[in-house]
Amino acid sequence: TAQGVRARRMRLPLKIARKFFDLQDMLGFEKASKTIEWLLAKSKGAIKELTKTIPVITNIGDQGISEYSSEGERNKRELGTKAARE
Repeated sequence: TAQGVRARRMRLPLKIARKFFDLQDMLGFEKASKTIEWLLAKSKGAIKELTKTIPVITNIGDQGISEYSSEGERNKRELGTKAARE
């Protein structure tokens, strides 16, 4: 946000919440954030592979439509643009 990073909450359907908290108990984590970190770390490779293949058409602005081959590529370009402006 414009005011900086802030805490966010997620709503989960009951069935998913049960699975999530069962996993948290199995892993022995006290905080949900640790379980999320673990899930993201374990799925990092699959996420990278997926973002290589998802076509995304975004950025409809003054210069028309920009098409990127993947969400990851778009994010890298956006980060590069932000860094160049700073």
